[in-house]
Amino acid sequence: MIRRDHPGLLAIALFGLLIISYFGLKIVSKEMSTANEFKTKKLEVTGFDNLLSKAIKELSPEQNAELEILNHLLVDSKTETSKAEILKKISGFWYKIDKMHLAGAYANQVAEIEKTEEAWSIAGTTFLSGMEANFEEKDRLYCKQQARVAFENAISLAPENPQHRLNLALCAVKMPDENPMQGILALLELEKTYPDYVPLQLVLSQLAIQTGQWEKAYKRLTGLLAKQKELPEANCLMEQVILQGGIQDDPAKYSTYCKKN
Repeated sequence: MIRRDHPGLLAIALFGLLIISYFGLKIVSKEMSTANEFKTKKLEVTGFDNLLSKAIKELSPEQNAELEILNHLLVDSKTETSKAEILKKISGFWYKIDKMHLAGAYANQVAEIEKTEEAWSIAGTTFLSGMEANFEEKDRLYCKQQARVAFENAISLAPENPQHRLNLALCAVKMPDENPMQGILALLELEKTYPDYVPLQLVLSQLAIQTGQWEKAYKRLTGLLAKQKELPEANCLMEQVILQGGIQDDPAKYSTYCKKN
């Protein structure tokens, strides 16, 4: 699979992170158990089989042939390791044609085999991208539900890594439940524990920009750039804040570093 993330870019696009190598580890935590209970509920949304059947009908003959080869290789896989490698290739196949829900579903199968923080994070962030795609509402809801499970699993393996909690909160930001503030409140709560976490500050700055809170965004970015003057994403956002928000500052001193991105 190809790399789909850069933590700093979360603030620009709001989403899309982390593709790393895989290692084995057994999962036996309370959070993991809760996530799996959520996953096994009979939720009234589009299922994997329906998604796959619909997508296959839209493939070109060349794409269909490529997928058939991968599926044959998957059937012929003799070990869990070889099966996981083919599943990654199938996930990559769907990813490159922008079928993020299916790419995530196959990445999810990899994670179920390998049971690592990285594998669950890859599955989650792929589904997170699917929530932004031009899908039907029920397909996006499928992505949201699966993303939440994957991030809960990643958190259970690496509770000290704020990236997974950030991504989990972004699920609620992108597709709010009954409480439209749930995702924002989760981000602000995360900030109390990780006030200097750069991806979180970038996301909060971006959200402030999107809601026209220019002074708040300026304040956050000023604090961030005081520590990392040449951070490209923060400089690009600061330039935007000054130009669009009417902030009294010189955008030129930020545009130089923004161009390095």
